Amino acid sequence: MKVLNQEKLDRMAEYIKSYMRANNGEAPKFGEILAHMEMSKSVGYRYLTRLKEQGVIEYSGKGTLSMEGRSLRRYNSVRVPIIGNVICGSPEEEEEYAEGFLAIPEEWVQGECFLLRAYGDSMVDAGVEAGDLILVKKTSEATDGQIVVALTENGNTLKRIFWENGRPRLHAENKSYTAQQRDIYPKELSIQGVALKLIKDF
Repeated sequence: MKVLNQEKLDRMAEYIKSYMRANNGEAPKFGEILAHMEMSKSVGYRYLTRLKEQGVIEYSGKGTLSMEGRSLRRYNSVRVPIIGNVICGSPEEEEEYAEGFLAIPEEWVQGECFLLRAYGDSMVDAGVEAGDLILVKKTSEATDGQIVVALTENGNTLKRIFWENGRPRLHAENKSYTAQQRDIYPKELSIQGVALKLIKDF
C-alpha cells in the first residue's frame, strides 16, 4: 500500500495549527504552507488532500483552508529502525547498524518491525521503487503470495514468495524481466521478514 510520509503530514498539520494560534485563527495560505514545507504545488496539494481525508483540516482545494471546529489529530507513534539495503546478522545487530529511525503510526506496526530501503527494479510492478521504505515484520515464516525479505546464497532480496511442493520460489514483479529473471529457486533461504506497508517519500 502506498502512503505519504507521516512525519511530513504531522509537521504540516502542526504548522497550520501553530500559524492559526499566532494569527487569531486565520489559516495560512497555500503558498505559505508550500514555502514552509519546501514542497512543489502538486506535492503540497497531495499532502493537504490527505490531511483533509484524515479529518485534520477543511480544505477546498482553492488555496484556502481551515481547522474551525477541529483539533489537531494526534497519533501514537513508535520509532522503527531503518536498517538500510541489506539485512544480515541477528536482530540485536540490526539496530546497532541502523542508519536512522523513523516515527510511524503505532497502528501500522505488528510485532517487532524494521524499515528496509528498496533498491533495484525487481518489484516495480508491485509499486516498489528505488528509495522507497518498506515496513517489515520480523518473522521466519511466510505464506503463499506474501512479499518477503529473504536471504539467499546470492544475498539479500525483496520478492514475492510462493511454495511449490515445499520448495520456495521467489518471484520478481517486473514485466520487462525475462521469465528466467522473474523466478528464482534458491538453494538456501532464510526468511527475515514479511512486508507490511510501502512508504513513499513524495
